[in-house]
Amino acid sequence: MAGKVLITVGDMFIKSVILKYLHEKGFEILEAAEEIDLFLKLDIFKESILYYIIQINQDTFRKQYDMIKKIRQKEYFENMPVMAIIPEISKEYIEGAKEAGVNDVVPVPAKRELLRNYLPERISAFTTKIPVTGDECLEKIRENILSDLSTNSDMENEIKRASRGNYPVSFVMGRVSGMHIGLVQEFYDNLLLQMRETDRIVNYDYRVFIIVCPFTMKKHVTEIEKKARITFEKMFKGIGKLYIYSATYPDDGERLEKLVEIMEKGVHDSIVISGMRQPLNTLSKDKLEEFKNMLKLYK
Repeated sequence: MAGKVLITVGDMFIKSVILKYLHEKGFEILEAAEEIDLFLKLDIFKESILYYIIQINQDTFRKQYDMIKKIRQKEYFENMPVMAIIPEISKEYIEGAKEAGVNDVVPVPAKRELLRNYLPERISAFTTKIPVTGDECLEKIRENILSDLSTNSDMENEIKRASRGNYPVSFVMGRVSGMHIGLVQEFYDNLLLQMRETDRIVNYDYRVFIIVCPFTMKKHVTEIEKKARITFEKMFKGIGKLYIYSATYPDDGERLEKLVEIMEKGVHDSIVISGMRQPLNTLSKDKLEEFKNMLKLYK
């Protein structure tokens, strides 16, 4: 795959042109018809979204431009490329797009059939401006994180020592969002002060970390999770988010790869669930099924 592309397009002809082009080029397509769906998918897929295509409507263009401004305020998406398909060339559409931070605008011509060739050309030119390099291709980020953590020598050695000594070792994976990198490192430092001398923090990057707790049994790992949440809340007071999930050797598995997989899936599910902005009993059957499918995405 060449990456994920998020789209919000209501016109069936325009959508068919876009979907056909993206499919032929091997892109994974994410559709978001409503704002709640849009922000849910942004929260879930984050860095793996390559760019966003939105069709601007005559009746709701101001609201749509405000929504793009909200996207720009979210972590990871300050610089996400946005292409807007506008009804026509006019001052209000052009200036609104510029103010919202839209990177490229494509007006719908009077002869809509021209879009069949013209729109793919514009999307192709738009895509080539986005830097994506080899193994660091955006959709590989998650696989890289799992691979590196699953072969981490420090954690492997911890399990070997636990096996020889016949004692448990618990791991707590955390993912932070909405924080400046400097504050995240400060959070790690403060959290370590709450841990025992034998506990350590292994962090893959400034977003993902694992607390390693030798001698901590599965039934006591909730205390470690509680310390992480309390430390986060005291520091950031409602700003940003912390998603955590734990696994214990040997209760949940004897291989590091299995334990990391359990934790990553738990963190992912937490992100999906936190994206639900409505009580479950108010959601339609179709919407519940969509959330269920999202929970299965990385199985």
